[in-house]
Amino acid sequence: MSKEILILDTKEGDLGELVQRLLEKGASLAFAHDKKDALSLIEDREFSLALVNLENETTGRLAILKELSTYDPLLPVILFTATVDLEEAVAAVKQGAFDYRLLSTDPDLLCEIALKAARETDHSFTEGNFLTANKRLKALLTRLKEIAKSKATVLITGESGTGKEVLARFIHQESDRARGPFIAINCAALPENLLESELFGYEKGAFSGAFTRKLGKFELANGGTILLDEITEMPLALQAKFLRVLQEGEVDRLGGAYPVKIDVRVIATTNRDIAAEVAKGNFREDLYFRLNVIPVELPPLRERPEDIKLLAQKFCEDFAKKYSREIKGFDQGVLEKLTQYSWPGNVRELKNLIERGVLLAKGPWIRLEDLFPGSFKRNGKEIPLKPLKEVEREMIMKALAAANGNRTKAAEILGISVRTLRNKLQVYREAGLF
Repeated sequence: MSKEILILDTKEGDLGELVQRLLEKGASLAFAHDKKDALSLIEDREFSLALVNLENETTGRLAILKELSTYDPLLPVILFTATVDLEEAVAAVKQGAFDYRLLSTDPDLLCEIALKAARETDHSFTEGNFLTANKRLKALLTRLKEIAKSKATVLITGESGTGKEVLARFIHQESDRARGPFIAINCAALPENLLESELFGYEKGAFSGAFTRKLGKFELANGGTILLDEITEMPLALQAKFLRVLQEGEVDRLGGAYPVKIDVRVIATTNRDIAAEVAKGNFREDLYFRLNVIPVELPPLRERPEDIKLLAQKFCEDFAKKYSREIKGFDQGVLEKLTQYSWPGNVRELKNLIERGVLLAKGPWIRLEDLFPGSFKRNGKEIPLKPLKEVEREMIMKALAAANGNRTKAAEILGISVRTLRNKLQVYREAGLF
């Protein structure tokens, strides 16, 4: 068992037999005899379960449950009592207690229940495509599952590559709109005139080249969710029009004679300091307030070291399967090295790096050289490895081998066009490398 179980027991040691059973099963335990000590431990360490046998004149069991849940919303709590109180038992379960048990319950049964609760919490939190073992993120996802049921706008901030769109999809999946469409548009990817027509649509004849009516993204997302990625890149003129959509729940197509009612949940993301953009006059303050109903900040990967290992292993499994490679995992010490890297590109960079490692690995274990082929430090010295062009050629050769020589399939594996692959092979052929 990877995490400790917190025992909050009276000094009389009523949970002594249960503690003995847990120790026999190899559980790691931490002890507290009052609420203050327990909360101090939870603040500094991560637990898989709390067993609570504590009640006095000033602090009842339900109050302790509430405080523990405030400190760690995902921590399972089992409450113990000397005499059954059905009203309290019902209230405890409603407040999120994992279980409510009499002290006289058979200790072997209690041990089984406790270990089951601890095992469930030790697993990483996976929802849709969002995978994390980070305590802060697990608490965030739990909170968002409740928020998702509302129609409130959500503003997700964080560095590029942290998983903002994945989190937006998680919110959509947990909402009452999950069966409706999820439409994403990158506000930085299109010039102003095209972005306006993409968002709001247009009528036939609205401008030169508008031969038919086109529905905008807001209308296409009706009954579902729209994600406006990099919202701070939206031009000021469009921000005013977008604000009206949020306020009135309707859109005006370009060239339209009347507004069209829509029912859409809006999620916006940005990697910028949006408050600073407001201060500079680059973003409307009223729109910022309208979007910032539910603010969510995604921490960078370097602040989630447990996720670096978890995601690296998951990406390794996925790419090994995708490329039909017999990769068992990482060479000794590689995962520890990865946690020491700053990851400026966050999860996106990690994913690309592991894909490279899976393709370049010469055996069943990915080495550090496979991940960082340009250079590698050994015994404090920088040892030059393969130049980038050679790495690229080797990846292409491996992709062709995985595709049994099928260039179309190899191009799909590499994420490039068949034409690009053909051109590169021609260069290798002329150089006598293919």
